[in-house]
Amino acid sequence: MTSAAPVRRRRWPVPPSLLVGLAPLVAFAAVSAWRARPSDDYPTLGQTVDSVVRSLVVPEGIAFAVLAVVVTGLGWWRIATVDPARSPVRWAAIAPLGVLVVCLLRLPLVDWSALPVRYFLLLTVGVLFVGAFEELMTRGVLLVGLRRRLPEFGAWAVSCVLFGALHLLNALAGAGIGPTLLQVGFAAAFGSTLYVARRLTGTLLAPVLLHAFWDFGSIGFSATAEPGDLTRLTIVGVVGLFSFGVLAFGVAAGGVLAWRDDRPRRLRRRWRTVPPMAAIAVQGGEPRLPTVV
Repeated sequence: MTSAAPVRRRRWPVPPSLLVGLAPLVAFAAVSAWRARPSDDYPTLGQTVDSVVRSLVVPEGIAFAVLAVVVTGLGWWRIATVDPARSPVRWAAIAPLGVLVVCLLRLPLVDWSALPVRYFLLLTVGVLFVGAFEELMTRGVLLVGLRRRLPEFGAWAVSCVLFGALHLLNALAGAGIGPTLLQVGFAAAFGSTLYVARRLTGTLLAPVLLHAFWDFGSIGFSATAEPGDLTRLTIVGVVGLFSFGVLAFGVAAGGVLAWRDDRPRRLRRRWRTVPPMAAIAVQGGEPRLPTVV
């Protein structure tokens, strides 16, 4: 009788860990703070062809390339970009689908004739770099590291909070304190919706594309909007209110999804002290639990 071959467990070149997962985020925050200047004008980001190239395409492209090299060295491409199983909480798809609707509603509000075609082509490249870099860093490497030490609910919550806190750096680039704090909360909620997109599709590609599409509409509209166009600004306000509702739902959906994933862990903790049936001693025909010394 031949014995079955032992199952070899696949090991990553660098084992997942919290410190390694946090490292790219900390490094990016440090470099961004070092590069920031008091004279930076954050509100003008992406308003011109030159600004798109200098502020999006070049720095975000370099950042993504560096992070890709790091992930390759870690051997984390698979675990950082693919979940082994999709979440069965299908109603949570309302959140990412709602964000997609917001992105589509923004497109008619962009004045496509206000800027040359190369502007929108370069903007597309720039926001794709932004989406790929930020998602690989937060919903990828960071999430892998957090999962090593925290339950899924904790990994979801911390990844969303850190993604929001990352936008505090905009204050160093010329953004006002009030708008920056609002953006921090908005980004944290958006991060929860992107987390849901990853968990439902099982791949990081969905949040990357959703992130890029969102930024394209936001920057494209602000670059072509006319200050005196009250009709268009009113429509933008209505779409904005709808987006707040969608992102609030995204927070609830992400929390429920992560909490549900932790149910097996909670059950294991609940029944940890229950002795197995084999440990029950039968004396005098009556079952008796073993004495605890």
